[in-house]
Amino acid sequence: MKKSIDEMAEDFRLGIEKAKADNKLSADQRFRNFPTGCCGPTSELLARYLLDNGVNTELTYISGTYLDHSHAWLEMDNGHIIDITADQFRYYPELFNFNIPVYIGRYSRTHKLFDIRTRDRCDNYYPLSDRKYLFQLSDKKLYDIIIESIDEL
Repeated sequence: MKKSIDEMAEDFRLGIEKAKADNKLSADQRFRNFPTGCCGPTSELLARYLLDNGVNTELTYISGTYLDHSHAWLEMDNGHIIDITADQFRYYPELFNFNIPVYIGRYSRTHKLFDIRTRDRCDNYYPLSDRKYLFQLSDKKLYDIIIESIDEL
């Protein structure tokens, strides 16, 4: 039975949390304080996961800035968004103390604050990079670790 987008987004978030708890993401500096500071790569990897699992809606990677904050999430073709890292703003009153770990729905008051800088369509033709950077795992390695953790849930 095919899972819904909500279920897949929840699984992906739980997979990251499990991988972090199991110390499998410690080699990647971006994920040390998940969900803080890793919304970009998380959104990109989530898009790949959704596409790999047959989601048939168009996905767009969105990133923007508000004051000294930056953030990224996915937008579906129905205008709703998928954001599994917005709870990084749970302690920021100027961002309405957003504390929902997996948010799927219309643009929230928090998301509307961001001045959108990037809108990139996600599709099945972009491969995950195998390139490793200093203090970061490759996107492909991160993805494999998260998928393995999802499978262990």
